[in-house]
Amino acid sequence: MSGSHAYLAGLLTEARPIWEAMVRHPFVRELAAGTLAPERFAFWVQQDYLFVREALKIRGLSIARAPDEGIRRALIDNAAALRRELDLFEEYAREHGLSLEVEPTPVCLGYAAYRQAAAALGSFPEFLAGTWAAEKAYLDTWSTVKGAARSAGDYQRWIENWTSPGFVAWVEWLETTLARLLEGQPAHELERVRAAFLTTARFEYLFWDMVYRRESWPV
Repeated sequence: MSGSHAYLAGLLTEARPIWEAMVRHPFVRELAAGTLAPERFAFWVQQDYLFVREALKIRGLSIARAPDEGIRRALIDNAAALRRELDLFEEYAREHGLSLEVEPTPVCLGYAAYRQAAAALGSFPEFLAGTWAAEKAYLDTWSTVKGAARSAGDYQRWIENWTSPGFVAWVEWLETTLARLLEGQPAHELERVRAAFLTTARFEYLFWDMVYRRESWPV
C-alpha cells in the first residue's frame, strides 16, 4: 500500500464513528425495515433532489478545474450520472404527486454551499476528498439498506442507483485518483484533505438526521 493510500485508509478509520452513526441512523434502519413514514421519505426526496441539482452545478466547477484530461473526462461522465439521478427524483415525484419546488433546509443549503466553496476555492485534492466522502457515504448507506431490506418496494430505484457496479467503480476511482494526487503533497495539504473528508462525512450524517426530523427553518 502506498503512503497516500495508507493515509486515506487512516481517514476511514478516523471517520468510523461517523460512518457507524450514518448506517445506524433511524432513517436508514426504518428504510430497510419498511417502516419509514412516507412523509419522511418524501421530505428526503425533496431535499436530496435540491442537493443533487446543486451538485450538478458544482460538478461543472470541478470539470473546469480538473488537473488533467483523464480526470476531466471522468467528471464529465459523472455529470451525466447526476442528470440521471435527477430523472429518478422527478419520476418518483410525478408518480406520487410530490412537488420538488421547495425551499432548501438550513442543512441542505449549508451542505451545498460548503461543497460549492470547496469546488471553487479549495485545492483540487481537497474538493475530491469531499466528493469521495459523500459518494462513499451513499454507497455504504444504501448497501446497508440493500443488505437488510425486507422489501425494496418504492426504494428499489434508489438502491440500484447507489449500489450498482458502475457506482462502486466511481467510488473506487475517486479513492484511487485522490491517492495519486496526494503523492508528495505537504502536510498542510493533507490536513486540508482530512478536514474536507471529515466535514463532508458529518454533513452526510446531518442530512439523514435532518430529513428524519423534517427540520426546516425555525423562524
